[in-house]
Amino acid sequence: MSIKNILSKILFFNFTLHTIFSQVEIIGDQNFFTSESNDQIILPIFSNKEIYIPDSNVDRAIIVIHGMNRNAEDYYNSIYDNAVEFNILSETIIIAPQYLITTDLNHWQPSNEYVFWSGTTPWSSGEQSSSTTQHPRSYAISSFSIMDSLISHLLSNFSNLQDIVLVGNSAGGQFVNRYAAGSDQEGGGMIRYVVSAPSSYLYFDENRYNEYQMPFSWSVPQGCTGYNDYKYGLDDLNEYMENAGIDSILSRYDRRNIQYLIGENDTGGTQDCESMVQGSNRLERSIIFFNYLKYFFGNDIMENQQIALISDVGHSYNNIFSSECGRAAIFDFGSCDQFQNVSYPIASFTSQNNSGAYPHVINFINESDQGTYPIQQLVWNIGNEIIYSNGSINYTFGYPGIFDVSLIVIDQIGFSDTLIYDSYVEIDTLYGDIDWDAEVLENDASLILQNVIGNTSLSNLQKATGDVSNSQSLNPFDASIIMQYIAGSIDRLPIDNIDLYFSSGLLSTPDIFGEEDEIITVPVSLSNASNIYSFAISFDYNNTHLESGSVYSNISNDHNFIIESSITDSGSIYIAGASSIAFEGETILFNLYFIPAMIEDGFTVIECTKFMLNEAEIITNQDFDILINQSLEIKNEVTPNSIILYDNYPNPFNENTIIKYSQKNNEILKIYITDIKGSLVKVLHERNLSKNNGIIFWDGTNNFGSKVNSGMYFYTLEAINHKKTKKMLLLK
Repeated sequence: MSIKNILSKILFFNFTLHTIFSQVEIIGDQNFFTSESNDQIILPIFSNKEIYIPDSNVDRAIIVIHGMNRNAEDYYNSIYDNAVEFNILSETIIIAPQYLITTDLNHWQPSNEYVFWSGTTPWSSGEQSSSTTQHPRSYAISSFSIMDSLISHLLSNFSNLQDIVLVGNSAGGQFVNRYAAGSDQEGGGMIRYVVSAPSSYLYFDENRYNEYQMPFSWSVPQGCTGYNDYKYGLDDLNEYMENAGIDSILSRYDRRNIQYLIGENDTGGTQDCESMVQGSNRLERSIIFFNYLKYFFGNDIMENQQIALISDVGHSYNNIFSSECGRAAIFDFGSCDQFQNVSYPIASFTSQNNSGAYPHVINFINESDQGTYPIQQLVWNIGNEIIYSNGSINYTFGYPGIFDVSLIVIDQIGFSDTLIYDSYVEIDTLYGDIDWDAEVLENDASLILQNVIGNTSLSNLQKATGDVSNSQSLNPFDASIIMQYIAGSIDRLPIDNIDLYFSSGLLSTPDIFGEEDEIITVPVSLSNASNIYSFAISFDYNNTHLESGSVYSNISNDHNFIIESSITDSGSIYIAGASSIAFEGETILFNLYFIPAMIEDGFTVIECTKFMLNEAEIITNQDFDILINQSLEIKNEVTPNSIILYDNYPNPFNENTIIKYSQKNNEILKIYITDIKGSLVKVLHERNLSKNNGIIFWDGTNNFGSKVNSGMYFYTLEAINHKKTKKMLLLK
């Protein structure tokens, strides 16, 4: 940066500081007198009439509040010049109060009756006046209380008043915004408020906008702890507002007649976090606050409160006051469409090719008309998917169905219109395509099986798409039909006739003896099978009798079935399978593996709760349960807890797991790994040890040092009269 630029910035900064903190050039030529605790108080004002001389010709009072520079005379002159143009000076009293601060008193040294504040924020938010060692005062009074007294004085001395307008710009706009909420001065219903270009507003709950995107959403902001303290919110109220009470503040603001003015080019404003959570600049903050009023009070608030955006104007109070909308708000003269003839936007859109097979692209063409304000945001709702845009959009329909399409158009200040077309788009169904990838593949069949066993949830539309057998339900037979279609033995989906798929078969299993803590294998066989394309079987068992349940099936390899299974912690097993080729004859469908605990009655039953072949549920045609016996005479002869096998850690594991054991006796111990079929995988330990604790590591390899596949494995500790087995899961 050049020296010249640096000097320019320094000079500008110094000029700005001088403007903000220097004394006023002139103090009001009249005084308004009030009192507090028997002390006489003077507030300087500028006025076109003697305020203590009654005047029956006056039917309008305009009180204009200056900004942070306290240049009340300039504000007065702006209102005065406009009144001259309307030729209404004789019937209008114009008053510009001047709220002095410490800097002004340091320079002008007025008498002790002159009231002052320490800075801009106190007088603009109704705080108590100041007293310092240099400028001692025996009183303290709120700037809002003085305004109450001034309005009461006008009502008493100007008997024909019909209209009282309180207008403020910038810091004065903040004054009017807060005063309208806190004051109980009703003025016989004739008070109107004009809030012009404030840097912040008073909010009525803890919510602020999320981001500058219409429609605005509201939430509690993070990282700005004082954002809801007064003057920004209703926490930690000052004395004047506390006396008003929150309930009164809310009800008063709701019924006030308020018009908001803001320049469209007013992109400045205070940068503290309390202001920034209201918007990035004054223009945004005004639009956001107006939308907040509708959010908080409801749309009926617009019967009493309106907003006008002044084109080609920044932060100039004179340009705002002298604009058509400024004059309409302050003087009730002339016209302002934004107040009197505001029109809403009209939502409209068209499209072509509204039906077809997915993936299907449709161009939605925005043809909406703006009203008084330009359209700011389009919100499309296509099949419950929300899309924000500034114009037309292309949308790809990736799955079948009948879709509603709607469009919300929102203008610059939040007025909106909605257009809804029900059942506007129809996308053809590709039967069998469960995952919406526009192809029928084996994965779709797997998803059906996973849904049947409870591992995957499918939407109603996915279930309807997967019901390729037209049975009005989703079952493994639908997975088989899909696999037959993929294999080419079926030429289209769904099928029309399932008479060709009559099937039969019987389940059987041998009697099972299960000793405590030893792995048992329960083979479930299918015999006399005919024309079987799919099956679904479920079991319930007592999980306190049988632990570590697992399933292994050979039919997936031997007969081209895909199998899915699940076991719940509560003691249920679900198994489903499907194939593209019919199975005939006999086979072991699957093996169940358990580790029995001690069973008090000596036996336990695994109950078959469902048995389905193809579309037919045939469990009612045969009584099939699995009985597991246990000898009550076989007991562990070793002293209880003389040998302990602990849970491995971690479990599940990826690379290594730790198996810990302990023994009190000096015995030969064998620790080994078996797979889900009971086959030996690896011997980890087999030798005589003295009394001690032991730790064994397993790295997921077999006796030949090769890595084994992911899955369920069992580790067993075996002694002469003791055997204990636990399960673990290897993941890769």
